[in-house]
Amino acid sequence: MRGLVSVLLIAALVWWFWGGASGAADAAMRSGADAAPPASTSQVPLEGLREGATPVIATPVANPLAATEQPRESALPNNQELPSLDDLLPRLAQREPAAIAQGWALLATTGGSSSGGSERHRLTKALLPNGEDFPQLFAALGPDNAFLHSAEGRGVASKAVASAMALADAQAVPAGTQLLTLMLRGRITKADEVARAFVDDAYKQHRVRVDRWLCDPGNVTGARSHTVARGDSLARIAQRFRKEGLAVEDGTIAVLNRIHNPNALQIGQKVKIPVSPITGVLEKRSFGFAIYVGEHLLRLYWVGHGANDHTPLVEFTVGEKQAQPAWTSPDGQVYPYGHPKNILGEYFIKFLHDTYTGFGAHGTTLPGTICTMSSAGCIRMLDADIAELFKILPRGAKVVVRATESIR
Repeated sequence: MRGLVSVLLIAALVWWFWGGASGAADAAMRSGADAAPPASTSQVPLEGLREGATPVIATPVANPLAATEQPRESALPNNQELPSLDDLLPRLAQREPAAIAQGWALLATTGGSSSGGSERHRLTKALLPNGEDFPQLFAALGPDNAFLHSAEGRGVASKAVASAMALADAQAVPAGTQLLTLMLRGRITKADEVARAFVDDAYKQHRVRVDRWLCDPGNVTGARSHTVARGDSLARIAQRFRKEGLAVEDGTIAVLNRIHNPNALQIGQKVKIPVSPITGVLEKRSFGFAIYVGEHLLRLYWVGHGANDHTPLVEFTVGEKQAQPAWTSPDGQVYPYGHPKNILGEYFIKFLHDTYTGFGAHGTTLPGTICTMSSAGCIRMLDADIAELFKILPRGAKVVVRATESIR
């Protein structure tokens, strides 16, 4: 027991240091200062620096997923130490969300399954769900993704994924959305390959149900049905509905109707137009960028973002979208598309905000920086991912930036 407590104290110090460093970076952003990238990324070219930044106070942004939001509790309020096992067990018996997060984090700090002996066994037993149905399995995971960092936590999550995917598609998609949204809430570093692979596998299963149900043109949940008329194209249809106030584009319609050849539209064909908003949510701590249609997760990407937390916690609006963009370097030099020093890739999606300018999402010639803080604030994406997002994410859509902390 004494050995376990020592390990936990060390873990608490590491957690405190990490949180303090993040807080300092956020303070630098709020003061309008452009801090230099960390040493490990100091040689990486950066996107154009934001302009006109003024001091702001970071406040919580509106949650576009209210129906799937879990009540949040701080796992370690006020930087307190990790609780002892004896203190934690009674709280786990009451199924306190914060205690569950702390319990999974304790398992992650003790290493392999043989570490910790009987104490680890007691903790694992206390964390197991009370039943095998999806709500009970989901509740056992806690309020953040600390469960991803231990074999036992991933074991419970595997059962939750299997339970969700066994449901009918209309229930599997919301359940999969809940799970994947939870998996992004908290830290996943570039080195956390096992955790990221687990998320990838869960998303792969979810994607099958999304393509089959959410992208079924006959499923008009949160949408309107439109009958293709003579002379219609996806672009013309999208333009018509944009005039009615819907943030939608031809690529959005194509994806949500499984249209692979936009030139093959038939007169009389039914297509659905989403009324539910398309929303992007960047979780900075996990480097996950999720795209939702209403409250349903449509796509999930791994991305890079701002060095020293230079991507602000705000709500952006999608503005101009540029194919084959030029890049303006921090020293003011403009590099056209195709130039060896142009790091933006094939596409740039501009984000609009009253205070922060120069932000957006784009491709990268530096794929090794995905899942790192290495840009001057923009979202970096793999080429295939930004190409897809360029089609799906319409002008006028909201992009919410969060930094959900976790004990791990």
